[in-house]
Amino acid sequence: MRFKMPKQISTSNIIEALLDGYTHAQHEYESMSGGYWLWQAPEYYITTIISQKLHQLDGAKYITLEHGSKNTLEEAGAIGKGKLPSNITERGRVDILLWWGNATPRAIIEVKNQFFSNEQLEKDIKRLKASLLRKNGSSSLQFGIFSFYQSAADGDRKTAQQKIADRINKTYTNCLSFLGEGFQVSLHTSELNQELENNAWQAACILMKVKSR
Repeated sequence: MRFKMPKQISTSNIIEALLDGYTHAQHEYESMSGGYWLWQAPEYYITTIISQKLHQLDGAKYITLEHGSKNTLEEAGAIGKGKLPSNITERGRVDILLWWGNATPRAIIEVKNQFFSNEQLEKDIKRLKASLLRKNGSSSLQFGIFSFYQSAADGDRKTAQQKIADRINKTYTNCLSFLGEGFQVSLHTSELNQELENNAWQAACILMKVKSR
């Protein structure tokens, strides 16, 4: 009797699960808190919901949370010789580590709630960049994802929708700058949701892969 091997999960399905996780977290937190939106929830809450959505995907994978950054590279076969970049430390952690079915790391996923700090964004993106570039030819790491949430209210000069679009586009543009030309990068967003008058929210994912040589 032949056993059917579990299929590989597509990148598009992974992104869909991430965005669905933010949507589920927004609705669930709003319901259980009596009306508070997701930006008022702790980040670990979002990470937990997203990890559950990833776990529900049909296909070969494992998921770990708060996995050590250095351990991730070791298990991906990406340590090599020489000193590690200063932004990859013994104490460093990745929010979600998605594994291949053969128990090697496939993707590093950073999960963010609403944020405004470009300095923190730069640190996160450059850490992802360093991890993906490390021994890229032999590492099992395939891609990284930076995911985040934005909400806004109408203002005197811009609508909530315009504010969110501006923030997401600015984040994407800054990511392109921090990563440089050696990466293939794409932006993916959930539907723009306007659940209260003059207020809106949206989730976004930035997918990054080292360009093939």
